[in-house]
Amino acid sequence: MLFKNLLVCTVLLVTNHAKANAEVTLLTGIITSSEYHLVTAPKTNRWQVQIQWMADEGSIVKEGDLVVVFDSGGIESQLEVNEEKRETDALELLKLEMDKGQAVLEAYGALKLANIMVEKTRIEASVPDGKISAYEKGKSVIEYEKALTTKIKAKENYKLKLEEQQVELDKKNIEILKLQEQIVYQRSQLEKLSVKAKVTGPVTHAMHQWMAQKVAIGMNIQSSWEVLTVQAASTYQVSAWLHEIDAARIDLQQSTFVLTLDAYPNQSYTGKVMSVSSQAEQKSQWSDSAYYRVELGFVEPLKQAVFPGMSVRVQLNHANLALQTNTNKVLPL
Repeated sequence: MLFKNLLVCTVLLVTNHAKANAEVTLLTGIITSSEYHLVTAPKTNRWQVQIQWMADEGSIVKEGDLVVVFDSGGIESQLEVNEEKRETDALELLKLEMDKGQAVLEAYGALKLANIMVEKTRIEASVPDGKISAYEKGKSVIEYEKALTTKIKAKENYKLKLEEQQVELDKKNIEILKLQEQIVYQRSQLEKLSVKAKVTGPVTHAMHQWMAQKVAIGMNIQSSWEVLTVQAASTYQVSAWLHEIDAARIDLQQSTFVLTLDAYPNQSYTGKVMSVSSQAEQKSQWSDSAYYRVELGFVEPLKQAVFPGMSVRVQLNHANLALQTNTNKVLPL
């Protein structure tokens, strides 16, 4: 009987000691998404670009929907001019090919005729002496020499027409190629000026870099500035920050998490650790201390409408690492 009472007391003491070591830490988090599409202002030929249209903040867009339209700054009109000029240049190239081809054919025909005349006068000039008069013989030799000269000139002219054809066509093709490259570049600029969502989810407008307000339609912003973010609704999670002192004494993998959205205080969810930042970050708006970013996932499916930026209360149930070394010691009776 005495042994049984001692055993009960020992179990109670160990249980109470374990409960004493169990701690609760409260963290503040917000709803984020592990998959998102961040839209930034594109680079143009101007130092600023104007926002002509953007999806309303909080609206749900689907993948492929238009979310931002930036001012083209005359790019669209210039593109139309270049496309019309490309069609004109293509017709000019066709005409040039025909004209230069005709000139080459004429030069080639003249060269063939010159070859025939050379052969004809050579035969006449090769008639043996005595068969014809010396006058006729001399006349035939002169005609042969003239035919040789004409052939040389015709050959040089044919070569020149071929070179002119190649040079003129290459020159025109280079002009068209440069124009085509410019058209491709302008089209790519227009594509960047009309941005489509890469994920399905709610839209969040970014804060203006200089003014204490969110980016809006009609504003002029600089290249690479953030405009809006589309966060995938299928990958919602909670981003919380853990103080560096707490991080040193808490084993997150052995802890449990209870997630409660401030908008729905009567509904709680079980959380699980998705990732922990390897390096602490300063949060000057909170204190001079550093904090580790902890990403938590929802174990159960969400039952309410949730949007990025919603605040979440994170209850972290854990054991104090600093006391774990004492949990296996024999307790005095």
